[in-house]
Amino acid sequence: MKRILLIGGGGFAKEVDEVATLCGHEVIGYVGEAGTALKRPHLGSIDDIPSLKEHYDAVFVAFGATDRKKTIRRREVVTGLELLGVPSVALVSPHAVVSHGVVIEDGVFVAHSVVISVDAKINSHAILNSSAIIGHDAEIGSNTIIAPGAFIGGNAKVGNDSLIGPGALVLEGREIGQDVIVGLGATVVRDVPMGSTVVPLRSRVLRVK
Repeated sequence: MKRILLIGGGGFAKEVDEVATLCGHEVIGYVGEAGTALKRPHLGSIDDIPSLKEHYDAVFVAFGATDRKKTIRRREVVTGLELLGVPSVALVSPHAVVSHGVVIEDGVFVAHSVVISVDAKINSHAILNSSAIIGHDAEIGSNTIIAPGAFIGGNAKVGNDSLIGPGALVLEGREIGQDVIVGLGATVVRDVPMGSTVVPLRSRVLRVK
């Protein structure tokens, strides 16, 4: 059991809190903006983390990202923690399926109903949100977010600091570069270079009776 300090107290922090508790940890509170959704003690700002070190065993980045600006902010926070030598911990829901040979690094969050297949690797501070599926031998980059219901095929690779939207599909063996956004419901059928944005085709009527 570890005493965990959360960074962020919004809706995603509530999910992190639940999984941390189910894993047997103690969430002592959070730093960041006060008066948010999480019903835990507010312990100050991110700058207060060093002065709180006697009270926690690990710190967890408990805010997500829905655009590049927020992904950059997450990366800044992660880099700051690494420079300070602040430890983190992986939080994996007991309701997730984690297969043989999977590697999950510190700072990773794995939500309920996620499936991670054989020999996949999830790099530090990535988020696998509810019902995401990660295929065999796939690799998810550091600080990358896989949204609810997304599918990453076997042997696919997703670079650091990327966002894979809800319900998106990345086909087997495809490579997605760093700082890529794959929009809601998009299907990746070829490799995607660094810094790209992938959007789905708009719906159109194929036949009218």
